[in-house]
Amino acid sequence: MFIILGKTLYTIMWLFLLVNLIHPYPKPANIVTNIALIALIMVHGLQAWFLSSTMTKQEKRQDRFKVLRLFLFGLFETLSWKNKDNK
Repeated sequence: MFIILGKTLYTIMWLFLLVNLIHPYPKPANIVTNIALIALIMVHGLQAWFLSSTMTKQEKRQDRFKVLRLFLFGLFETLSWKNKDNK
């Protein structure tokens, strides 16, 4: 339940930040959302890069969208992996 809520909030946040690129918000909010988008892309990109560099070729073939899901949902995606391992 917590993981689904977190992923939903991340999706809403991504949409909020990306809408600013298409239809810019008023002046101070525009700058803040651009900085937030850059920071989010950098942090999640770094996480995805670390995961991609530790995966073998066979793991990359088995789950092609694992890195993309980590880029989009960050911590909540890793928590869902932990829940799958515990079950």
